[in-house]
Amino acid sequence: MRDLVFVDVYGRVARLLLDLAEDQDGRLVIAHSPSDEGVATRVGATREMIERIFSDLEESGYLMRENGRLVLMRKPPPALW
Repeated sequence: MRDLVFVDVYGRVARLLLDLAEDQDGRLVIAHSPSDEGVATRVGATREMIERIFSDLEESGYLMRENGRLVLMRKPPPALW
């Protein structure tokens, strides 16, 4: 059951990141990176879960933090959102 909830939250985070991102020179950038707590509030999750999801996205090469902003290196798989 926990895995189902995690995947659901993962998809909501992916969708939020895609919604916030703007194309800047061919890269999807979130100029004003929301806090982990802010993301958690928006998707109905805990800050700790958001930290794990962001960490997983970074390790998987989907997300990079750069100078106070988030850069989506590639879109998460559609099955997630």
